[in-house]
Amino acid sequence: MAPQITTAEDLESYITALTATGIPTEPYKSIDLLTGGTANYVWRLTMHSGGTVIVKHAEPFVASNPSMAFPVNRMDFEARALHSLPPLLLAAGAPARVQPVPLIEYVAADHMLWIADGGPRHLKDAYSDPALDVPALGRDIGTWLATLHLATASTDIGDNRTGKFIYRHAYRNLHTAFEKFGFDTALAEKVDAEFGALLASDDEVVCHGDFWPGNVLVADDGGLTIADWEMVRRGCGATDVGQFAAEAFLLDRFRGWRGLRGAFLGAFMRARGGKVDKGLLRRVAVHWGVHIAYWPTRVEWGNKEETRELVAIGVKVLTQVLEEDWEGLVKGELFDGLEGVSDLFRRSKVDVEVQVV
Repeated sequence: MAPQITTAEDLESYITALTATGIPTEPYKSIDLLTGGTANYVWRLTMHSGGTVIVKHAEPFVASNPSMAFPVNRMDFEARALHSLPPLLLAAGAPARVQPVPLIEYVAADHMLWIADGGPRHLKDAYSDPALDVPALGRDIGTWLATLHLATASTDIGDNRTGKFIYRHAYRNLHTAFEKFGFDTALAEKVDAEFGALLASDDEVVCHGDFWPGNVLVADDGGLTIADWEMVRRGCGATDVGQFAAEAFLLDRFRGWRGLRGAFLGAFMRARGGKVDKGLLRRVAVHWGVHIAYWPTRVEWGNKEETRELVAIGVKVLTQVLEEDWEGLVKGELFDGLEGVSDLFRRSKVDVEVQVV
């Protein structure tokens, strides 16, 4: 039975008893609990040399809510992704400055993951740094994500049923956001039934599973580390795209219009060889609309009226998709600045070149 490790003292005792070699590679001088996450216990170990290591541990419950059960195999999926994906991405020519967080060691019996420290600052916080070239970061992230999807069409990552179930949360609860602000809940229920249900069976590529700026760590030298892979799964890559594009839009809208959304989406499309799939962009639009309509009602971005405006934008996009109003969709907030998308939706053939200006 794996030991329960929920405090720094527990971790100290665990490390003392650990017999595996090279974990850590040198004595540490301090252990600091990292906050901000919800599912796992995460600490930063500072070595006497000044270097740091991150230790991540899964208990059979949610760290922020111990009364909520949560399967510990989430850590198995993360370790598998961090072990198998970097060679594929390197061979596929992913941007050099973007990488999954490097894996140091995984003690599967104890659900204990040792990984490199990507730094204390993620892109959601770093976005407001005037020294940061936000469009350049967006382009590299979009290119990297496209490379991940293109390189993993036949990669077996396992069946992460928990990840699939959790990822449908916004779809299942979309009706609560609609009801709160007076929109038709029948639309939310239809979106969940038609698109949310697909999340259980989608099997196209490996998806990160929680791809947003809060899981992109920004180093002082501009390097980008993609963290938190426990929701990795095989699925539809459009969900990764839609989630990041939605959060990028929120950052742009509320923190200075620095161009993250457009740079990210444009680079993603170009990295797919200049050709994109109508079905993919339709799914991007659905996931973007669900995210914009639901998550700002749970995570504060603006006041009540600004939140209602976001829900209304999501409702508009979802309605346009269901009514096949492609002309209205391509003129809206999601595809703004991406020329050629309207041609894509006019054609019955799925491939068409998309250029970004």
